[in-house]
This record gives sequence, C-alpha cells and structure tokens, in this order.
Amino acid sequence: MNESQIKVLVGKNDGAALDIGRILSSNGADVNYSHCDPLQIQFDVLRKQPDALILSSLTRHTAKLCSLLKKSEHAPYIVLISEGSENSSDKEIEGADLILDNKDKMLFDKLFSRLFKNKAPAGVQLTSASLEALISDTLFDLCITKNYNGYAFLSDAIALAAESDTIARCISKDIYPDIAKKYNVSVCSVERNIRTVIHSSWSKSGRSVKKEYFGTFALDDRWVPTNSQFIFIIADRLSKKRSIRI
Repeated sequence: MNESQIKVLVGKNDGAALDIGRILSSNGADVNYSHCDPLQIQFDVLRKQPDALILSSLTRHTAKLCSLLKKSEHAPYIVLISEGSENSSDKEIEGADLILDNKDKMLFDKLFSRLFKNKAPAGVQLTSASLEALISDTLFDLCITKNYNGYAFLSDAIALAAESDTIARCISKDIYPDIAKKYNVSVCSVERNIRTVIHSSWSKSGRSVKKEYFGTFALDDRWVPTNSQFIFIIADRLSKKRSIRI
C-alpha cells in the first residue's frame, strides 16, 4: 500500500456508509469494512489501525464506542453519518469528530476535504490560494457566507493570524489596522462587523460543528468566542494543516 494512501474502516449497514466506502475506494483510499456490532468495530479498529472510521447513526451505542476509540493509542478520525433515525439522539451521536447528514448535498465534498487534506506527501507547503480556500470551507461550515459585511474582514484576519508569528500577533494593534487600511474603513468598523458575523455564526451553527472547531469550550451554552478567540483558534487549527494536498 502506498504510504500516503489513507486507510478507512467503514461500518457495514444498509445506509449511506456503504456508498461512501465505494466512492472513497474509487478515489484512492484503502477501504475495509466492519460489521455494525460495536464490539466488532472496536476490534477491527485496534487490529487494522485505520486513519478514519466511518459509522452510521444506525450503529448502536455510538457515543460509548467513540469514547472508547478515542482512548486508544491509534485513535482514528471518526465520521458519523446521520441517517435521520428517530432513535438517534443528540447525546448518542456525540463523540464523533465529524457528523454529516446523509441527505446533505455537500456530504462528499465535506467528507473528502476532512479526510484527504490531512493525508498527503510531506513537505508540501500551503499556498496563499489554498489557505484562502481552507478558510472559506471553514467559514462555510460555521454558517458564515460571503453575503455578510464582515466576511472579508474575518477571512483576512484569520489569514493574517495564520501567517504570522503566534507570539507577535496582536488583534487590535496589528490585524485590525491592516484590514482597515486595506478596505479604507475604520478600525472600529472592522471590529464591529467581525463581532456581528461571529455572533450570527454561533447562533446558527450546530453544536457538533462548533465542538469540532472549538473543542469542549463549545459544549458550554453560555460561552461565545470573542473576536480574538475565534480568529486565533481557527488560525491555529489551519496552521497545523500546512502539509496538505494542494
């Protein structure tokens, strides 16, 4: 097997996971299958050590299974496909790294962007164009689209934060003034529009998506990220993905 080939384990069921497995295989992934039984899936993960595990919400005890797998030495990136089952509660599908609705028209695009961008030849550096695309995908996931007045401000702020030295970054003294100068607006306008976009995003985004990007902070319903927290957390996450497939 090619060392850069991603290894995926798919939980067999009558839902979307089988179709996803076939498509991933046709796109170069090394795909293996496991039965829906949680114990069998756990055994196969420990034995085959896949990079990613794709489950369906039809699988029983998914929350407990995800929790156990995350404690393993070679924890996989867990993708859970929501089948819209009445029996699958929000609590039951927690624990996955990515949760996708099987009716989502962007399902495969979102899945591929998560799986393949983290498995690529070493030494390939992220270009400005690909950083821009990565930021765009992230903002889209968080319900931030280009129709917002603050979209360009926020996108530029994340790019500036991702490309600069972490220690030297200062949002009020460096990032806001650079953006204000670029768009010929006031610093206050930049700060206000970014804050408006972030608050709108936080009210519209699903809990699982917020948890994916912001971790356990997002589980506290009282917590809303400040401008600097939002920008720097996203920037730091993107900075860790600089060795990706262009």
